Amino acid sequence: MEVSNKLLTAIEQFNNADFFSAHSSFETIWSKCRTGEKEFLHGLVQLSVGMFHLISGNFKGAVSQLRKSVEKLEKFAHEFCEIDVFYVVSKSKNLIFEREDFQKSDDTKSLQKLITHFIFPIKYQKENRYGDKDN
Repeated sequence: MEVSNKLLTAIEQFNNADFFSAHSSFETIWSKCRTGEKEFLHGLVQLSVGMFHLISGNFKGAVSQLRKSVEKLEKFAHEFCEIDVFYVVSKSKNLIFEREDFQKSDDTKSLQKLITHFIFPIKYQKENRYGDKDN
């Protein structure tokens, strides 16, 4: 799958913590996809929804969507569509673990830490104008 401008826009929205817009953008790409990457894109849709639920305080929904996302994304190579899938999956699993740990403490400071510390970017490679790769 070639990294399109639409995909880069969705990644940038996600990385700017605009998870609702990222979800919509990933979903638009996913709904039109007719290739083997459809499941990968669906994983990114679920990742965005999970993060949106997280910042909205719907922690049960966040964990549910993050688990579904991890299940799909783990099937792909460590780097797919120039996205560091291993990083995204690792960070998602860590967030799920921390969320479950938070449920045990129910501490407001832990909640703020969860939201601010565990939000992560989607790392991807893109070619610059010299043909080199940038992160």
